[in-house]
Amino acid sequence: MHHVRFVWTAIIVITAVILGAAGGTLAWMGGASAPNAVLAGAGGFTATVILLLAIAAFLEGARR
Repeated sequence: MHHVRFVWTAIIVITAVILGAAGGTLAWMGGASAPNAVLAGAGGFTATVILLLAIAAFLEGARR
């Protein structure tokens, strides 16, 4: 069962990296300075990880 959690965690992190990079790029293209664009990307990454882990935990609890 732990290998399934590992796969889901990898999918969540990859998705968060893509969305964080997209958020940072869009912020930079929108006129934000480079440090502010990095912060925007980091915020997008963090929010995505938290949201998807919360959804995964909710679905895991519903399955038991």
